[in-house]
Amino acid sequence: MTTTPPSSLPLAAPVPLPVPAHAPVVPVPVERRAVAPDVARGLALLGIAIANAVVHLSGGAVGLGMRPVGSSGLDRAVDGVVSLLVDRRTMPMFALLYGYGIGVVVRRRAAAWVPWPACRADLLRRAAVLVAFGAVHLVLLFEGDILGAYGLAGLAAVLVVRASDRALLVVAAVGLPVAALLGGAMQGAVVLKDVLGMGALEVPAEASPLPAMAMRALSGVVAAPLGAVIAFPLVLLGLWAARRGVLEHPADHVRLLRRTAVVGLTVSVLGAVPFATAVARLRDPSALDAFGSAMLHELTGVAGGVAFAALVGSVVAVRGTTLATLGPAGRALRAVGTRSLTCYLLQSVLFVLPLAPWAGGLGEHLGSAQVVAWAVGVWLVTVAVAVTLEAAGRRGPAEALYRRLVYPRPAVR
Repeated sequence: MTTTPPSSLPLAAPVPLPVPAHAPVVPVPVERRAVAPDVARGLALLGIAIANAVVHLSGGAVGLGMRPVGSSGLDRAVDGVVSLLVDRRTMPMFALLYGYGIGVVVRRRAAAWVPWPACRADLLRRAAVLVAFGAVHLVLLFEGDILGAYGLAGLAAVLVVRASDRALLVVAAVGLPVAALLGGAMQGAVVLKDVLGMGALEVPAEASPLPAMAMRALSGVVAAPLGAVIAFPLVLLGLWAARRGVLEHPADHVRLLRRTAVVGLTVSVLGAVPFATAVARLRDPSALDAFGSAMLHELTGVAGGVAFAALVGSVVAVRGTTLATLGPAGRALRAVGTRSLTCYLLQSVLFVLPLAPWAGGLGEHLGSAQVVAWAVGVWLVTVAVAVTLEAAGRRGPAEALYRRLVYPRPAVR
């Protein structure tokens, strides 16, 4: 007679005896972690740094894409390239990888015969702690926080985490146009003022830290739920991919990964052209054109995010899925990816303290090209920190705190 595990998801490996429901779990050792998801996270953090860079400019008027108006030709060129290849592309990739991680957790709990109620409680704790991290990050440092939005999306994902593959894809397909509409609507204030000739939007430079904190907290009440709605379809796609181990065993899915990368990048670039050319001031769109371009930019960014993850998976499939075959650059990206929470928060520290008007104030004196160069430098610092921690065999401090809050009891297996 055979038994089935307490989950409908496929198992990674059968375990002969059930694990007690109350037993917490230990993190997977670094040498046993899948390579591709961590490398992809490390690369995504570079894109996130570049995409977020313009937010740290202050004290001036902004146009479409929240890009400074009246900037130099070099700045406009950088704005166009970033809008074409990075904006709304790497953040979807990060949301996809977050959903993939949820799927891996569920599959491992099922393989360990952990009952579904215990697994569900685990998932809820993980998402709730991420929301708490996001709230603190938002209030203390950065109004563009994504942790809270992803945590809220993770809470919602628990409702459908055991749904069929078809249901996941249907819900994701329905959610994508909604996300695109919201993304386009977020350009509304800029469109109305800039495109309709009412003048450029002025972004206030709050020089006092307490009012700036209050403004960030108020913005987060709206931004986090909207961000969760936008991220949710990508989280579901990540869940779907995790059920098949697409990024854990990329060599078994290399044709799918390559096809996805080629098609997705093509769709992403072509869909970004209308908005990117408007952001770069190569053309002056009407209000309807600007809204439509922004929606198309958001929607095709999903294809770009999926394509970038698939591209990483296909490269790892060719190079090999061990640390020895990755090479120095791959190992550095993996070190960042395994400490993605620490590196993401460190990015904010390195951006905000020097650039914010209530802190160092340098953001009032930089242009788009300069702040993107700053972003690359910030990412390189996080790489150095992650590689140093990797060499010392230490987890990132944010990851250590996160696990302590999610699993307060001593971890035994």
